[in-house]
Amino acid sequence: MNGTQKPSLILQVLIVAFFFLFAIGSLIVFGYYAFLLFENIISQSDFIVFNKGSMYMFGVGLSSGLLTYFFIYEILKKKISASFNKKSTYIGLVFIGSIFIFPQLADYWIHKYINHIGYAYCPEQSYRWLHAQNLVFASDENICGSFNK
Repeated sequence: MNGTQKPSLILQVLIVAFFFLFAIGSLIVFGYYAFLLFENIISQSDFIVFNKGSMYMFGVGLSSGLLTYFFIYEILKKKISASFNKKSTYIGLVFIGSIFIFPQLADYWIHKYINHIGYAYCPEQSYRWLHAQNLVFASDENICGSFNK
């Protein structure tokens, strides 16, 4: 006897539910802020707000979803083939990498596009706290002061 005991089925289901909800919630947060960003860009709003912190949630949601998938496999006691395990490892590494790489790429693309369409960065209206960073851009530098946070 090795002294380890598997958690009860109820606990396993609760863990799967937690990670599933976490994955869905992360992707909803990402989608919401991405929708707002694109809506402001398409409608040529006076202000465009880029929430860089929400871009991290894309990779978090994908990674949590993959974990949920494997938790379900574990609960159902299905065997995972070596080739499927290898592919899933690569996919998992890409998802984890996207947590760190995607926000930087999105930041680069947004800044490049914002400069291309002639919007001005409003540093007074932008803020940063840890990874949560809201960058505010205005169609005219003179209206930066009228933005309400």
